[in-house]
Amino acid sequence: MNWTGKRGSVPDPVITPLARHDLKGIGRHTQARWGVAQRDTYLQDLATLFGRLGDGTVVGRRRDEIREGLLAQPCGRHVVFFRLDVDGNVEVLRVLHERMDFRRHL
Repeated sequence: MNWTGKRGSVPDPVITPLARHDLKGIGRHTQARWGVAQRDTYLQDLATLFGRLGDGTVVGRRRDEIREGLLAQPCGRHVVFFRLDVDGNVEVLRVLHERMDFRRHL
């Protein structure tokens, strides 16, 4: 599955290896608990959010109390943590469950 999709000239968000690992775990857990259809729906919701972060239609909330320049946006039961590079491009750092200790995993 493509995590970001193409949106013309807007660069795709960069998905870090840790975020990719998170997504794989989310997919495995969702499929085991709720089935393939729900897994696909949930991962597509995350992919749609990544695209919206990349094109600026969703900007996220600053989380400087965790790390300077860190932004976050909830999606379902998870929170997507990301930052912007000097050109304003999105780098997705982690996708963590809402109950996780964010400071510990970031």
